[in-house]
Amino acid sequence: MERWRKGFGRLWKDRTLILMSLPAVAMLILFSYVPMSGLVLAFKKFDYSLGLYKSPWCGLQNFRLLFLNGGTYWRITRNTIGYYLLFTVVGTVCEVGLAIAVYELVFKKAGKALQSVLILPTFISWVAVSYLVSAFLQTNTGLINQLLAALGKANIPFYLESKYWPMILLIVKIWKGTGYGSVLYLAALTGIDTELYEAATLDGANRRQQRRYITLPMLLPMVTIMTLLGVGGILHSDTGLFYQVTKNTGALYETTQVLDSYLLNALTTSSDYSAMAAMTFYQSVVGCILVVVTNLIVRRISPENSLF
Repeated sequence: MERWRKGFGRLWKDRTLILMSLPAVAMLILFSYVPMSGLVLAFKKFDYSLGLYKSPWCGLQNFRLLFLNGGTYWRITRNTIGYYLLFTVVGTVCEVGLAIAVYELVFKKAGKALQSVLILPTFISWVAVSYLVSAFLQTNTGLINQLLAALGKANIPFYLESKYWPMILLIVKIWKGTGYGSVLYLAALTGIDTELYEAATLDGANRRQQRRYITLPMLLPMVTIMTLLGVGGILHSDTGLFYQVTKNTGALYETTQVLDSYLLNALTTSSDYSAMAAMTFYQSVVGCILVVVTNLIVRRISPENSLF
C-alpha cells in the first residue's frame, strides 16, 4: 500500500507533464494499438457478408499460400532485402561524408546554404521525381538517350530493361535522401568537444588523422542507433520510389518489385485481403525479431551503443 501511495504521489507531482503528454498517448493508442485488432484478418478467410470478426478461421493457410506462390514471393523478398542493404551501406557513407564535409567548411555561412540546398530534394514528392527521372530516361526524348544519339550510339530502352534499375534507384534514393539524412550526423558533430581537436593538433595530428581517430569514433553511436532503427523496417520499402519512379512497369519487376509495391499492386487488382494481411503481419514480426537480435549483437560487442 505504501508503494502505491508513493506512486500516486509522484504522478500527482508530475501532473502537468502527464497532462501535456495525454494527446500524444491518445494518438499512439488510437492509431497504433487499436488497429492491431485487425491482425486477426491474417488468420481468417475473409467474407464480406460476415465481416472481419465473424469470418471463419483458416489458421496458417494464408501464410502457406504466401510462401508457396511460385518464385514471386522469394524474388520480391530478395529485392527488398538487397535494396535495404544497398541503400543502408551507401546511404550511410554518403550522409556521414556530407556531414563531415559541411562541418569542416571554412566558410560556415556557405556550409549552411549548401546544407539547405541539399535538403530541398527531400521535400519533392515522388510523383514529381518520377517525371524528373522520366525526362532523363525516356527512350526517344530522354536527356541520356539524346546524348547517346549525339555520340552516334544506340538508344537504351530503360523502361524495358530491368538490369539498369538497381543503379538508377540507388542514385535517385541517394539524391533525395542524403541531404536530410546528414542533418542528424551534423548535429552529432556539433556536439563534439572542440578541445579534442585542439589537443590532437598540438600532438601533430593532421585533418585526416583527426577524422579517423576523433570524428568517426564519435559518430559511431549515432550510426549504430540509426542502423538499429532501420533494421526494423528491413522488409518495408519506400513505395513511392519503387512504384512511382518505375511507373509500375511490369517489364522491370525482376529487379524493382519489392514487398510494399507488390502489396500495393495486390490491393488494386485483388480482393484477397487475408493474404495481404498475412504479408504485412510477416513483415512486422520479422522486423521486430531483427531489431531485437541486432540489438543483442551490438550489446555484446559494444554495450554503450545498444538501444536497450
